[in-house]
This record gives sequence, structure tokens and C-alpha cells, in this order.
Amino acid sequence: MNKRIFAPAGRHFGRVPVKGVPAGSLAEDPALRARRRGALMASITATFQALFTIKTQLPSFPLAVERVGERSKAGVSRPGGHYRKCMHHTSTYLPVKGFFLLITCSLLCAHAAVAQKVFVDSLTRAYHQNHQDTTLVQLYAEKAEKIYITADVDSGMYCVNQGLQISRRIHYKHGELRTLTLKAVYLNRRGGLVESIKISFDVIPQATKTNDERVLAQAYNNLGLCYQVLKNYHKSIDYYLLFIRVAEHGHFADYQVTAYNNTARVYFDIDNIDSASYYNNKAYATAMRTNNVRNIAYLIRNFGTIAESRGDHKKAIAYFRKSIIVLKVKTNHYLLSEDNRRLAEAYLQLKRTDSALYFAKGAYNEGKLDKDPELVMKAADMLASIYSATGDYKNAYIYQQEKIVSGDSLFSREKSLQVQNLTFNEDQRRQKETEVRNAEQARMRFYLLLGVLGVFVLIAAILLFANSQRKKANNILQQRNEQIETQHKALEKSMADLKTTQSQLIQSEKMASLGELTAGIAHEIQNPLNFVNNFSEVSVELLAELKEEEAKGNKEEVIAIANDLTQNLEKIHHHGKRADFIVKGMLEHSRTNTGEKQLTDMNVLCDEFLKLSYHGLRAKDKNFNAEIITHFDPKLPKVNVSQQDMGRVMLNLFNNAFYAVNQKSKTAGTGYKPEVTVSTSVENGQVAIKVKDNGVGIPDAIKEKIMQPFFTTKPTGEGTGLGLSLTYDMVVKGHGGSLKVNSVENEGSEFMITLPVD
Repeated sequence: MNKRIFAPAGRHFGRVPVKGVPAGSLAEDPALRARRRGALMASITATFQALFTIKTQLPSFPLAVERVGERSKAGVSRPGGHYRKCMHHTSTYLPVKGFFLLITCSLLCAHAAVAQKVFVDSLTRAYHQNHQDTTLVQLYAEKAEKIYITADVDSGMYCVNQGLQISRRIHYKHGELRTLTLKAVYLNRRGGLVESIKISFDVIPQATKTNDERVLAQAYNNLGLCYQVLKNYHKSIDYYLLFIRVAEHGHFADYQVTAYNNTARVYFDIDNIDSASYYNNKAYATAMRTNNVRNIAYLIRNFGTIAESRGDHKKAIAYFRKSIIVLKVKTNHYLLSEDNRRLAEAYLQLKRTDSALYFAKGAYNEGKLDKDPELVMKAADMLASIYSATGDYKNAYIYQQEKIVSGDSLFSREKSLQVQNLTFNEDQRRQKETEVRNAEQARMRFYLLLGVLGVFVLIAAILLFANSQRKKANNILQQRNEQIETQHKALEKSMADLKTTQSQLIQSEKMASLGELTAGIAHEIQNPLNFVNNFSEVSVELLAELKEEEAKGNKEEVIAIANDLTQNLEKIHHHGKRADFIVKGMLEHSRTNTGEKQLTDMNVLCDEFLKLSYHGLRAKDKNFNAEIITHFDPKLPKVNVSQQDMGRVMLNLFNNAFYAVNQKSKTAGTGYKPEVTVSTSVENGQVAIKVKDNGVGIPDAIKEKIMQPFFTTKPTGEGTGLGLSLTYDMVVKGHGGSLKVNSVENEGSEFMITLPVD
């Protein structure tokens, strides 16, 4: 039985020679000693020498081995429950080819061992460089799986426990599952079958969930090994077949060789030699095809077992010796114990008791080194039989007791019950999963069928409904066409009326704006005229006083009066100039504007129309007063605009701001101070003009409507609803700018115009 997932590899760790075996024998060959010293070429040379020395003693190595014929009654177990029968067994022996193939296998095994050591060393160097815990977990797992598995159980278990502890600490799921599976393998080797089976059962669903196929394959293999030890061959074969399926699906060549080999071994245990031969041939073919020869010693051992079962004891002995030769790492105590025990059995069949005793002791010692109770039990049983047959009852008793002790550690009643309980629970879990899966599939099929029926019913209903609606739609469509024709004629008449009304409203807006402008200008002119008239009257009176004082000869008083007259004349001149400026401005704005654009200083334009708007409102309401705050950017660049259009825009915004603060001042009480702030600046490469007031604000419900034509918040007769609409068109459509508004009801509004700088 092969309890190894991989063939041994790497450095030779503390090999203990088998007691009673002389130096230079199969257990202590020069090739091994040379390779331990690192002399690979010396090792290869020693291998050639050993092979030539024993060449005459060994039969040829089998190629092709068997030809499979037609079915028979006995049957050969195949995956999936199919059976085939080897009709006849024809082995082809080619002495020269077999000899050189044995040489090739030996060299490849040595190369595989060196490659494994190199890989472990590379992991060690990688960890020393990056100090990553995941690398350390991989290093522990590789050592446990590839080096210590056949050399040192205690060191292997230590690596497994360390890797498991680190994986759980850093939440490394793959490392945890891999080390758990390896722990199950080591527990199996120590005879802890219950815990080994339990761990494997726990790992399988987790590995399935994470799609970790190598761990899953390893878990199935370990369960097959455990049940093989417990002689539950039916379950052992089931798990080995699962192992084969996962290994083949994942294209894991090393696991395929192991899976075929282990399956062959369980068929040996139930004396189904044909099936065993079939799987061993598959393992051998896969190993040679993929150059995976680490397990080749196991397969050669199996060929010996096949020869032994067919009564060819000499050929069997030759195969077992070949297995030991090909096994380059002599720390694989398991296989050494198996080969020695098989050699002892073959020599017993040949009535060569001394040789049988010698190799039986070798099997026992190697089993002890391997710490495998099953190996010890089998070897002790053979030794007890040999000593009993030769009359040495003392040693027979000693080994019989050893057999009992080792057997108890494997097959105690309590352990068997625990295994049965674990197996039952696992079977129940699988059955429950299957039932749940089947129920879910049945439910999904039912819902799918129900959905399909529903879709058909829905389609039929839709078709019937669509047919009835089509007829109704045709009638309604005809009626709608007549209505649309009537509405179209009515709409054309309404559009004509609307255009007429719009023209009248625009004219009203223009007249209203003209009236406000006229009132503002009249108010502006009235102020300087009042000053001129007042200072003129005072000047006439001062001239009369001047004549009187001059007649009296009061020279000082005459000079004082003359000075007053000079000041009055200067003030008259100042206010006369002011009136002249207003008149010129009015003439300038009354000129016909062609809409041509010119570079304009928006600071001057805003200041001019701000004053016109304010005085226009003051002319209407003498009690109105508001504080005007300006923040004009002195570095504001000129913009290319139509001055008349932008003048109307600014006048509309200023009028609205003053109107808003005037309305609020009527209801806000004495503590309210009306303010209108005008500022200019450059933002994002554009000229920005902001008009802000602390008036009544705009309700949220009408913010989106204020730019619409004919929408106004003013009482009837005070506004046309075209001011902001025209302002928006002039800014956006006429000058490529933007007009935005931010307003909070009862707190105020801010309008911002942006104009591109050409």
C-alpha cells in the first residue's frame, strides 16, 4: 500500500542504517553516499557500476507490460463501474532495452531529488529576501510534503503545525487547507486514523468552495489510505476514484501517478490482480509520458507484487531489488519496509528461510524508523511466523506481542466506532447536500416551467388585447385627426393674435422704459437748474449790496462781497456743466443704434444706468431712499457689446433691484435698511457683473418661470413680464454670455451676468 503522495526528495536527513545489513549492500550503496556529499557525477558513476554488477542477476525491465483482451467473469475494476478482463498476460522482456531503461529511471530519480532540493532552497532564499509569511508557509508545506514525508515524521509534523499556525494568523486560506491536509497525512502515518479522517472530511467542503483542486485531491487520497488501513476496501476504492477524477481534471501528472498506484495497491489487497495490473500500467505509462519518475520505485514494486501473485517468485525478487535500487533516497523507510517484506515473502515461498528472516528484520526496522504501526504490525507478524516455524518461540512471542500492540493502535474498538461515526456523519452530510441540491433543481425546474407557461399566457393575452385595441385605436385615430385639424386652425389664429399682443406689449415695455428714463433725466436736470437759479438770485442781491458798500467807500466789504460773487458764479458754472452733461447723455442715448458692437467699459456703463434707474424711481416716489454700494474692478477689461442693448439690460436689472427693496421697505419696519450692491470682476476669463439687493427675494415656486415671456410678479399695470425675458435673450443669444439668479425669499436676490472677453 502506497501511503506517499510524493516520492521522497531533497537532502538526506539523518538516515539510520538497517541493523544487521552489511556495508555495501542494497541499504548502503556508494551512489547514495556520493550524492549525500553533493558529488552528482560520482553518484551517477556509482549507479552505473552497481547496475553492471547486478545486471546478470536481474530480468529485463517490462515495457508495455500487458495487452488487454476481451471481457471475462473475474473482471477488472475501472473508474465509473466498468470492468475489463485481461484475457492473457504477455510480458515482453527486452534485456538490453530494459537495462538501459533502468539506468534512465535511476538518473531521472536522482535528478528529481536534486530538483526538489533546489526548489526548497529557492523558497528558503525567497523568504530570507522578502520575509513574507505566505512564503514561509509554502516553505514549511514543501518541506513537509517533499522531504520529511518519507524521512522524519516528527520534523514533518513540526513543519505542518508551524505552517498551520501562521496561515490561521494571517488568514491565508490556501496555506491553512494545504497544511491541514498534510497534518491528516502525518496523523495517518502515526496511526491517528480518526483525527486524520475528521480533518479530511472538514477540508473537502472548504477546498471545494475555494476551488483548490490540489488540496481536494490530497484529501481524497488520504481518505482512501485511511479506509485501506481499516480494510474498508469499498470506501477506499470510492475515494481513490474521486482522487483520480480530480487529478485528471486538474491535469496533475504527479497526482495521477500516485492515484493510479494507490488504486492498484487496494486491488492487490483484495486479490484483484487484473485490476491492480491495469491501474499500475496506467501509472507507469503516465510517469514515463510526463517524465514524472519520483514514484517509479513504487510502480516497480507493484510489478514485483504482480509477478509474486502469479507464482514467479524469482522475477518478483528481481523487481523488489530494482525498486530498492531506483529508490535513490534511502530515508523512504516506508517503501524500504514494503520492499524488504515482499522480498521476505518471496524467499519464504522459495524455502530460503535465512534470506526471508534477514529481509523481514529489515522490513521491521524500516517500519520502526517510519513510525508506521501498520508496517510494524505486518513485519512483526512475518517475523513471528518465521521464528515459530524455526522453533525460536521466544522471539516468536516477542514479535507476536509487537504485532498485537501495533494492531491495537490501528484497530481498537473505540477507534473503529469513531471512524464509523465519522463515516456515517459524512454520508449523512453528503446525502443531505444531494437532497438539497435535487430539491433546488426540482424547484428551479418547476419555476422555469411555470415561467414558460406564464409567458405563453401573457403573450396570448397581449395578442388578444392588442387586436381589440387596434380596432379601437383606428377609430380614435380618425377622430383625433379631425380634432387635430380643427386645433391646428385654431392654433394658427392664436399664434397670429399672440404675435400682435407681443408686439403691443413690447411697445408698452419700451414706452414704460422711456417714461422712466424721461422722469429720471428730468429729475437730474432739475437739480442743477435749481442751483443755477438760486445762486443767480443771490448774486443779484450781492451786486446791490456791492453798489451800496462802494458808495459808502467801504472797501473791505466790497472785496468780501466780490469774493462771494466769484464763488456763486463758480457754482453756477459747475451746475450748468452738469446740466449740459445730462442733456448730452440724453442725446447720445436718443440716437438710433444699429446694434453694432464696440469695446465698452462696463464700469462706466453700469455706473451711468445705475444713477438713471435710481433717480427715475426717486422721481416717482419722493419718499424712497436706498444705499447704493459699488465694487468696480479698476482692471476690468473692455468687452465688445452693443451699448444700447447692454444699457437696457442693466437698466432692467437695476429697476428690479430698486423695486424689490422699495417693496420690502414698505413692510419691514424702521430697522430695515434698503441696499443695492453692484460689482464687476473677472472670473474664469470672463467679465462678471453682479447686481445684489436685500429686498423681498423670489419664491422657490416661481424661480424657473421668471425668465419666461409675459411672466411678472408686479401688480397689473406695473410690469409687462418682458423685462427679464428680453434681458436673457440679449445677454445669452445676443452676446454669448450667461444670466444666473440666486435668491432666497424675504432675504434678497443676486443676478449675475457673464460676458466673454474677445
